[in-house]
Amino acid sequence: MIWWAERPQRARAERAGIAELADRAEWLDNVRWPRRDDMDLVAQFEIIHHGEAKAFTIRYPGYFPDVPPVIAPVDDIVVSGHQYGRGGELCLEWRTDNWHPDVTGAMMIESAWRLLSGEQPAPDDYRDVASAHQLTQGQQVRNAKLRLHLESDTRVALMALPQLTLAPLAVEEYNEAGNVMARPSRIGEEEAPLWRAQTGLQRVVRTQGYAVRLPPESHIAVKADYGFLETLFAMIGDRGAIDLLAHSDVDVPVLIADHDVVRLLLLRNGTGPRSVLEYRTITFPLAQNRLSEDHQTLAQKSVAILGCGSVGSKIAASLARSGVGSFVLVDGDIFFPDNIVRNDLDWHAVALNKPDALGERLKAIAPDVTIDKRRIAFGGQESAETSQAAMLRIGRCDLIIDATADPQVFNLAASVARTERKSMIWGIVYAGGIGGLIARARPDKEPPPLLARQQIIAWGERHDMPWAGGDDGRYGTSADAEAPPLVADDADVSVIAAHMTRMAIDTLIRDESIYPFSAYAMGLQEEWIFDAPFDTWPISLALEGSWGLDITPDWVDEFTAFTAEMKADADADVEATVGADMDNPAQ
Repeated sequence: MIWWAERPQRARAERAGIAELADRAEWLDNVRWPRRDDMDLVAQFEIIHHGEAKAFTIRYPGYFPDVPPVIAPVDDIVVSGHQYGRGGELCLEWRTDNWHPDVTGAMMIESAWRLLSGEQPAPDDYRDVASAHQLTQGQQVRNAKLRLHLESDTRVALMALPQLTLAPLAVEEYNEAGNVMARPSRIGEEEAPLWRAQTGLQRVVRTQGYAVRLPPESHIAVKADYGFLETLFAMIGDRGAIDLLAHSDVDVPVLIADHDVVRLLLLRNGTGPRSVLEYRTITFPLAQNRLSEDHQTLAQKSVAILGCGSVGSKIAASLARSGVGSFVLVDGDIFFPDNIVRNDLDWHAVALNKPDALGERLKAIAPDVTIDKRRIAFGGQESAETSQAAMLRIGRCDLIIDATADPQVFNLAASVARTERKSMIWGIVYAGGIGGLIARARPDKEPPPLLARQQIIAWGERHDMPWAGGDDGRYGTSADAEAPPLVADDADVSVIAAHMTRMAIDTLIRDESIYPFSAYAMGLQEEWIFDAPFDTWPISLALEGSWGLDITPDWVDEFTAFTAEMKADADADVEATVGADMDNPAQ
């Protein structure tokens, strides 16, 4: 973008303003406007400071005057403590965060003069100029490839260590986005640690080293070099650490609390003097509870997710973030590349069983979450024993979520929910991404799931609306090569999954729901019954049927008679077996 072609009047005013400044300011000299092939508007100038001429450029970016011009030294040098690296731009009084279009290039050059003269008011007088703003941690470490996580409780544990005493240290490391991330996981002996991290990470490399706290009056200069560690270990007098300096087959981390600063050094493996690396410390802010008090109860809740595909994966991930402590994941399918378009998983999950892949995803979100994985085609061709075991495990959960849109899965889940008196939520994403449906059945507050589904279908028929409902198995727990893919993008699936998640949390934490209806049909475009995106049709369900086992008035008599018959048959079988043995003693 060539801003000066659109605003030539402002461009002329900029040139005139700098020329006028050069006429009246003795410290500004040799202003030139060189022609550039990239068509940027750039001026070169010199600032005369204590008899020395320092060459700078002021460059007007393409979006000027909506963004500030940039002043930087011509050479690859550092001229100020308020500069973004060697040869980088100066941080002046007007910056991106406080810029106003009325500020001119001449005003920026004057600001550069005030900065330089403020830092060096006399030839041998160097001073600090107060910063108008502070860099964030992100700005400070953005180029650091070695990073240390430092949580507040880790700092507290370090500051409680005896001074100049080496404590055993365990560090977890992993690679992420081209960075090496380190995190203390234990201070003290394994059997009786002084401190241990509250959560454990997956897929890490664990190393053993030392943690030490320097005395407040210590004047030891902490440096990332072999000589510093040699001096430190000799001062402490720890024979094991001194031996590691002489020779080590592995890298040794050394965590140092120096006053209020915590630094991690890594002594590389080898013999004798060798390299020592330093990690940039990322200090975590004090943990803040970003969830309501009601959500604290979710840690004790368990949820069964039937179907770990597009809908199920998103629900599970969101519930893990919300604090749910335990999951049962049921799916018999493999994660394929085509699934990525609308799943919470990514390429790392390809070729894994979906419960395994989703379990890893949940562990990455909440490392302490409990996962029970069932790699079965629930409602498909599995042994009766396997299916029965899965149903029993699902029945122990606080909430059952059917994210398959598969009628057979729904029927089994509905049976478990009714028999075990557990709440159930299910949902459908309509083909074409036109919308979806979510529904809930809670014991004694809504009809059991099978009856609830019948009422939903009847609701559609009463409104002369053909059922658009998802009984084609395309979200089933096992692949169906005959079924065409469901055409709905990630946004469509995410909307319906988010509403199901919100209803799930409501069901888990509240006795009185915020939802006045038990089911909702929600539109995402003008199609079928929907007049527009977000057109929502609430569906009222009438309480009917019973939850739990069917107990008839004559249940006791029938049960007594049945057990008596079973006992009689068993006794007769035993007598027949004993008689046969008596007739054939050789056997």
